[in-house]
Amino acid sequence: MHLPLLVVSIAFLSLVLTGAATVYARRRGLLDHPGERHSHAVPTPRGGGAGLVLAFLLSLLTLSFIDAAPAMDEAFLYPLLGGLVPLAAMGWWDDHRDLSAWLRFGVQLAVSLFLVASFMASGWVPGWGMAAMTVLFTVWMINLYNFMDGSNGMAAFQGVFACAVLAWLFGRAGDAGGQLVALALMACCLGFLPWNLGRARVFMGDVGSLALGFCIAGLLVYGTGAGAFSLPVALMVMALVLTDATLTLLARVLKGEQWYNAHRQHLYQRIIARGRTHGAVLALYQALNLGLVLPGIVFGVNYPDWAWHVAVALGLVLGLGWYLSTTRIGVLAEAG
Repeated sequence: MHLPLLVVSIAFLSLVLTGAATVYARRRGLLDHPGERHSHAVPTPRGGGAGLVLAFLLSLLTLSFIDAAPAMDEAFLYPLLGGLVPLAAMGWWDDHRDLSAWLRFGVQLAVSLFLVASFMASGWVPGWGMAAMTVLFTVWMINLYNFMDGSNGMAAFQGVFACAVLAWLFGRAGDAGGQLVALALMACCLGFLPWNLGRARVFMGDVGSLALGFCIAGLLVYGTGAGAFSLPVALMVMALVLTDATLTLLARVLKGEQWYNAHRQHLYQRIIARGRTHGAVLALYQALNLGLVLPGIVFGVNYPDWAWHVAVALGLVLGLGWYLSTTRIGVLAEAG
């Protein structure tokens, strides 16, 4: 199978379906309005991630019936799709009308439990202790992506980076099926980007951000359990956004704030509020991915005995950078 042509085809499908979702959002009045908890200046449609998700689902279902396509492990594919569909449906509903935090959390927990239980049955998640931590990680990844979807191009470009790295890792391990899923998701993110870069014409919305976080979590857990790459390497793939989102959450909890409310306290949001453009912030984050995260991953893969040392060192460097930057900028908006 010609993988570059496949990536282009899926990206084009995502581009078209995102455009259709944008037209729908405008007609239904699904708009995010500017405010102190947002980083945009004009009303912008939300829910464009529906096109990305639909393109991903159609691509995987089609590829599963093509004999020339690499075989995707059904024990991985079906639990991933089985969790993705209800989560995306809930996100789509939430983009139309605000749902309660408890309902959102309940659906996120349910799909995470389903995914991890299925992976346990396949031997990819050993033991109940690891299963509990994996469920928490999956729920956090779902929410992390939702939190990081607040700057033009940020969530989709992080998806491109993470999935490109995962495709390389799966290919290196000889897992053609895992590589195919990662490439399909990367292509869907690429197709979404033209609608969201620069002066965004649509936002991903919960339908896209929640689903994307879930899928990347599924790829990371599967890849680690199946032996395609080690746990420290898996953690480094999303190290940059894991650091920003996790430390921001901890800071808000320590201040007694309602951490689940909308806010502008992530580092990338503070930088934008200080006058930097969305494009400049996106370039900074991807420069850190390419300059720090990617070399750490490559080193951890080639020198597995040092992988944990590199992962910890990377976390400390990113954490220190987050602390110094947020201390200098200060708090810009309280969420309550």
